[in-house]
Amino acid sequence: MAAARPIKERFWEKVAKGEGCWLWTAARSKAGYGQIGQGNRVLYAHRLSAEWAHGPIPAGSEVCHSCDNPACVRPDHLFYGTHADNGADAASKRRMRPPRGEASPKAKLTEEQVAAIRGDARTTRAIGRDYGISNRHVSAIKRGEVWRDI
Repeated sequence: MAAARPIKERFWEKVAKGEGCWLWTAARSKAGYGQIGQGNRVLYAHRLSAEWAHGPIPAGSEVCHSCDNPACVRPDHLFYGTHADNGADAASKRRMRPPRGEASPKAKLTEEQVAAIRGDARTTRAIGRDYGISNRHVSAIKRGEVWRDI
């Protein structure tokens, strides 16, 4: 049986180098991060690239992308930071949008219920009582101030 090829050799065969990002061309996670197997483990490509270029990932740190491209493995696009640093970077670039509508963990209503509220001719107090929301919230729904996409 032939010896396994070194991971660095296999790694760089799966990278398309360009002027900007160096893109991972092989397997990716659902979130778009490159993946490569080593033995019975699956490793993230951006983490390997960062470690090879910048040294071990410090405890409590993540590998962050300055380019905001999960498929990028270009070392100078990668930096170490805490989860809070990564979140602050995303927020500063307006990449973080809270879930809207039914996907929001705060949602008390479904889209179907919102549509029904908009068509309901009863008082806002009566509607609110039936749906477990305030009459002010009912009024805001009817005026299109909330649930605008429905």
